[in-house]
Amino acid sequence: MARRYQLKRAPSAARYRIDYDQRLNDEQLAVVTAGSGKLLVIAGAGSGKTRTLTYRVARLIEGGVSPDRILLLTFTNRAAAEMTGRVQELIQLDARAVHGGTFHSIGRRILREHGDRIGYPTNFGIIDREDSESLLKQVIAELDVDTRRGRFPRPGTVLNVLSASVNTGESIGDVLVSRYPQFAEHEDAVADAALRYQARKVDFGVMDFDDLLVNWRRLMADDDELAERLSARYEHVLVDEYQDTNAIQAELVDRMSAVHGNLMVVGDDCQSIYSFRGADFRNILEFEQRHPSAKRFMLRRNYRSTPQILGLANRSIACNEEQFEKELVSEQTPGPLPAHVRCRDEAEQAAFVAQRILELRDEDVPLDRIAVLYRAHYQSMELQLELNRRGVPFLVRSGQRFFEQRHIKDVLAFLRFVENPRDQLAFQRIALLADGIGAKTANRVFAWIQAHGDLEGALSHPDARTVVGRRAQASWGALTNTLLGLTQPSRRNNASEALDWVREQLYEPYAQRAFDNFPNRLREIETLTTYATQHGTIRGFIDSLSLEGDATGLDLDPGSDDDEQVVLSTVHQAKGLEFQAVFVLWLAEDRFPLARASETREELEEERRLFYVATTRAQRELYLTSPMLAFDRREGTVVLRPSPFVREIAPDGDEGAVLERWDLVHG
Repeated sequence: MARRYQLKRAPSAARYRIDYDQRLNDEQLAVVTAGSGKLLVIAGAGSGKTRTLTYRVARLIEGGVSPDRILLLTFTNRAAAEMTGRVQELIQLDARAVHGGTFHSIGRRILREHGDRIGYPTNFGIIDREDSESLLKQVIAELDVDTRRGRFPRPGTVLNVLSASVNTGESIGDVLVSRYPQFAEHEDAVADAALRYQARKVDFGVMDFDDLLVNWRRLMADDDELAERLSARYEHVLVDEYQDTNAIQAELVDRMSAVHGNLMVVGDDCQSIYSFRGADFRNILEFEQRHPSAKRFMLRRNYRSTPQILGLANRSIACNEEQFEKELVSEQTPGPLPAHVRCRDEAEQAAFVAQRILELRDEDVPLDRIAVLYRAHYQSMELQLELNRRGVPFLVRSGQRFFEQRHIKDVLAFLRFVENPRDQLAFQRIALLADGIGAKTANRVFAWIQAHGDLEGALSHPDARTVVGRRAQASWGALTNTLLGLTQPSRRNNASEALDWVREQLYEPYAQRAFDNFPNRLREIETLTTYATQHGTIRGFIDSLSLEGDATGLDLDPGSDDDEQVVLSTVHQAKGLEFQAVFVLWLAEDRFPLARASETREELEEERRLFYVATTRAQRELYLTSPMLAFDRREGTVVLRPSPFVREIAPDGDEGAVLERWDLVHG
């Protein structure tokens, strides 16, 4: 092997167009002007992380580093494009040669050059999720397993299992046990499907999204000479949102910076909230252990939130044991104390939030500068109804509006059809849940029921089985039993019991087969069932929903042409955003943090980081709402304590230091 001799640039006095001293604060300037080597930048919320990264790239280029010798890894291609665009504006030089993009986009570029080394053509195709599922469907069909009636996981579920295994480093068996226990018995078959799926992709010359990282790592790990060449391309590697990297990404970062050793990672350990996606919190926490020579920098000056909001956020996150200790300092003018609003129940919580939103709008706060955040999507149902009643337009960032979701529309269709057997749309929706029944059969059965004239008689008639055909005999039996059960007076007069019946008899087993996230969907059906207790009969419940703005399935938007809409979002979906006013709902025990998500100290600390992210989205006003009562259909009215996250920042009820308590009174 030939000896490698590295040419170094002749030293020269760099001349900078940008006055960095004037444009950056002292903490940012220290990062931007830092020398070479390993740099760990802990960038607190609102501290100008993107600005710092941008100026660092500009400084490197002005200092003589060729743009094509810089690798900038981000979590969206848009973020990389915006940064390089701003660099270009700053230095008035072409910065498009910077290799910026997501891990996946950089992996694609490298594999286009060298994919032939691992059996792929350099013009390999990249298949999307639909194509991946189609390919897995072919593979599963070759296995000796019973795929009827969902006894074996669907292709989409198998794909999710394989992706989770790749991104977390867990075995397929462990992923099945922890996330899909209903399919754990099929571990061997799923592993066999994974091997066949991978071989088929090589045969077809295609890669899926995960392969772009897995195969990039494979190139670097299996070929030392190639790994050195790839790393030597870059003089500096910079990584944004490092706290969100998984094990593969962290390894790739280290390998790509191995030759020159110039690596800067930027992130905030206090905003690491994506472990469920495979993000490994320890990548940032243990960076200095893996790189003992690393220099640590802290960005603590916050340009987003008032001192009062940061005082609360600082006090909360200080309760975490595993973290880089820091206290954010606000550069904003003082504002009001965050409000802790004790509400009687969920209905009063929704009424308060809706009324206060309208007051803020009257105080010239645009609706799109107001956000309502919550831990889980189902916690927004009552608020969606209340905003709709008051004509407040809203945008749901955390998914579909509650009553537009498939599973909610499915279970409501049973009630709609029993109440009105002429509702063909409701019947079609119900019938298509049954195995072996398609649209044509559903229409034929509906016509037969109408001709018979009596719903109960038609469902019980022996000729009905002939109408549905042989393939659908078993599933039709389960469906008719469910519908007949709903015709009983005890259920027709109790919408809550009727929904329970649908879930227990038919929809729960269906959901386990149809949805990867079936526990969440069943929890949302439970929320709907609890809401139904307020409305008595099936007819009363359906009529009430109809009066809520076609909540049985049509768009709840009042139809305003105004672009202003209040943002409703889970905290996870709101990360990276900021709003003038923020409401955080359901700060009650077992609601936020969720009981199921905080069984260990590590899980509780991630929940606290989630609360920290929620509070630091607010610029001027922050409202924390804590319902005191909740109705449980099995236990009756349950008394709730405020969230431990609220109690620990105001021990012994001493809210005055960081919170202002609001007591609601009725006028």
